[in-house]
Formats: sequence, structure tokens, C-alpha cells
Amino acid sequence: MKFLSLLLYFLLSTNLFSQTKTQYKTIPKYQLDSLKTELETIFMKDQTFRCIYKEAEEKLGQDSESYEYFWEVVEAQDKILEKEVANIIDKYGWLGISQIGRLANTTLWVVIQHGSDTTKEKYAPLLKASALKGESQAIHYARLIDRMLINSDKPQLYGTQYTYDNPPIFFEIEEPELINKRRKELGLNSIQEFAKSINIEWNIKQKQ
Repeated sequence: MKFLSLLLYFLLSTNLFSQTKTQYKTIPKYQLDSLKTELETIFMKDQTFRCIYKEAEEKLGQDSESYEYFWEVVEAQDKILEKEVANIIDKYGWLGISQIGRLANTTLWVVIQHGSDTTKEKYAPLLKASALKGESQAIHYARLIDRMLINSDKPQLYGTQYTYDNPPIFFEIEEPELINKRRKELGLNSIQEFAKSINIEWNIKQKQ
């Protein structure tokens, strides 16, 4: 398990520079403005159904065919949006905050994290490169990687995933004594600070 988690971390890191050649090419402002509008519209489409899923669950019933169909519609739309965003990234690179603004930049992450594992693995290095330049939010990269690992029954690396119990509990973390080192590499705050903000007690001593 540890080997697989570290292998994923290694592959995403070593592929970083080979996959960022198209980033930050010169794009005319009018084109960036158009992309910004397009991505903000995609964000609205991605979030609309997700904003009302609780109401749908209560009205339709969690185990009903109607509620199952609700999520079939969401998943079908996710595939369409995934293709649209992938086409944009393939053509223009991972567009940064300074190019298209925070919301449109966030859209790239939001749609990719709702996409297939293949899509996540393909574009994660681009998101990391952008985050290290300060052009995307580092927490987005951390959440993407941690979700990929948790969904594959592997320990997370950055501690962004936790249960919604009362109190909450972190999902398993790879070498938790080194988590602050990994978080610092991305520019994230310490695990102690993050844990406190979500009411989790953290007492694992960190190695330097």
C-alpha cells in the first residue's frame, strides 16, 4: 500500500515538467476573456444540480429510482463538461488565476476532480505546476491527489480528506510523521493548524 501511494506521488512529480510545455503561452486578452466566460458558465453547470441534491434526496427518497436518475443526469453532464475542459487544457494549458481569474481557474479543478481517473492522472501534474507558480490554489492539487488515493483504497498524502462524523476523523495518511513536509512543499499550512480548524486533535510528532 505504501509503495503504491509513493509510486503515484513519484509519477505525478516526475511527469511534472514534461507535461507543462503548453502552459502560459501568450494568449490574446480577448481570447482569455472568452475562455473566462466559458469556464464560469461550465462552473455553473457543474454546480447547479450539486447545490440541490439534498433537497432532491429528501423529496425523491435516497433509494428511489427518481433519485438514482437524478445522479445519472449529473454524471452524464459531468462527462460532457469533462470533455469541454480537457479540450481547453489541451489547447491552452492549465490557465492561471492571473489569466482568467480565480473562479474560472477553479472550474478546471472542479471539473477534473469530477472526471475519470485517467483524466485526473493526466492533468494533475499541470495543476501542481500551476499551484507551485501561485497561479492555482495548492489546496486544490492536494485534494485532487488525496481523493484519488482514498478512492483507490490507499492512504492520502496531504490530510485533506476526513469523515463527517462528530467529531470528524482523518482518513488514513501515508507516513503521517512526514505530512507537514509534504504540505510545506505545496505551500499549505501545517497539519496542526488545519486539524484544529476542523475540530480534529493532532498529536503525531513531525520529523524534520
